[in-house]
Amino acid sequence: MTDLANDRLELLARFRTMYEQCHFDLDLFDVDGGHLQTTLSDDAKMPLRFFVEYNNVWWFAIITGVTVPSIGYDAETDTGSIVLDIHYEGDLLRAMQHVHFGDGVIDKIRTYASSSFFAGHSPLVRLDARGNSIWLETGYDLESSRRTAEIFLETPLGKYFAELPATAAAVERIKVNLADLRERSAR
Repeated sequence: MTDLANDRLELLARFRTMYEQCHFDLDLFDVDGGHLQTTLSDDAKMPLRFFVEYNNVWWFAIITGVTVPSIGYDAETDTGSIVLDIHYEGDLLRAMQHVHFGDGVIDKIRTYASSSFFAGHSPLVRLDARGNSIWLETGYDLESSRRTAEIFLETPLGKYFAELPATAAAVERIKVNLADLRERSAR
């Protein structure tokens, strides 16, 4: 195996570990020049800085874990893949990401997952679907998205999720994460 292939597999292994630990670090990604696209919304490009923060603040607080059954690297196309089993207590979303690389970082990601999953009745899935609409429909602007998420949590529906036993802990984690993001943004 070439040095480049080994480097790419190492990046993918770090990506796997970050998913499994439910926390992303900025240094793995080209956060200023890279982007993510998702089949769950449209072909708009989400900056990787936004992707990292969205996951750390909202999504990782809602899911109950991620299992990564497979990572792969294709030397011919210099691209990678990561397969994700995303757990929402008793519900499972299977997804895959196609990964492109920059100079020692991941710089483009395309996510493939079933949008019909978010039509389910699980409270955690419904909370995440609401988060997707908040964070994705604000034009991938982190500050606007944070403010919109904080406002949502004060609405009757947000308070419902905060009081619902199945989602109360996730909402509390999200509130703490949003406050931390607000503090970091003020610096």
